[in-house]
Amino acid sequence: MSITVVVSYLYMWYTKVSYPFGTRPVLHLLLFRAAGGFFGVYGLYSSVQYLPLSEATVLTFLAPILTCYACSLFIPNETFTRKQQLAGVVSLVGVVLIARPFSASSTGDSPDSGETGADKPNSADEYHHILAIIMALIGVMGASCAYSSIRMIGQRCHALVSVTYFSLFTTIVSTVAILVMPSISMELPSTPLEWTLLLGLGVCGFLLQFLLTAGLSYVPPPRLRKKSSASGQQSQDGNDDSNETKEPPSSSSGSRATSMIYMQMLFALFYDRVVWGSTLSPLSWLGSGLILGSAIYVAVVREGRSEAPATAERRDENETS
Repeated sequence: MSITVVVSYLYMWYTKVSYPFGTRPVLHLLLFRAAGGFFGVYGLYSSVQYLPLSEATVLTFLAPILTCYACSLFIPNETFTRKQQLAGVVSLVGVVLIARPFSASSTGDSPDSGETGADKPNSADEYHHILAIIMALIGVMGASCAYSSIRMIGQRCHALVSVTYFSLFTTIVSTVAILVMPSISMELPSTPLEWTLLLGLGVCGFLLQFLLTAGLSYVPPPRLRKKSSASGQQSQDGNDDSNETKEPPSSSSGSRATSMIYMQMLFALFYDRVVWGSTLSPLSWLGSGLILGSAIYVAVVREGRSEAPATAERRDENETS
């Protein structure tokens, strides 16, 4: 994270990015995004210690639904219908199926491997399994706060500014935790493989944060729509710009960006099987399907609702012409 901060500021200095430290109107949103991003990553990394990667990943799919709801409250022209809220409830049912709090035997070694104990993420006892679920949900709340803040910031600052705030906040909190908490010690990689994995984690994490921030903060340009035919006839000989008015930007771009997050489930299932040799239980498959289906439904419905008015307006314009 500290390297990300240095490299990001050097890049912004080299490319002469305006306001590399952000502006006052979005300063509180940048800090909120940094704190939310930290707890989002911390919750995810904590949960994968006792959860299979695929289960921990699918729990993060609650974040886009919470983000849609938060954006509908704080961002104009964002909607969250009752059907979409019902999809959120279905996702919570999926979380319960994955967590299995009603099951007394939520652990057990995978039949595909002879590893036991803490050697595998899915070999946790009931206590650690529930604790991992709680940490994952804390990560969901943090990620939702980060996504919502990015959407609210929009294009009022460069995407690297948001990434730098998040990286700097994480560096400070991690350094303080290492100095204050005796149980946490500073450990450096000891083998070339560990250095390679750490470098890969840093590069992939930076690309994740930068591209996700750039995608969520994108705001499409406003569409130009002609005014009513009566006013158009009155100013027919005048300036053509008077017959056009700008509409607010479409709100479907946020759904398109968040819907790409669901693709990580495919990679999680693949690496969970190849690296750890574990598979999802039938209940986990059912819960994963509920969460994925609900999240994709929310993204598709929001996009359809945002494009429907534009289609109707184009039809009206063709009829009047």
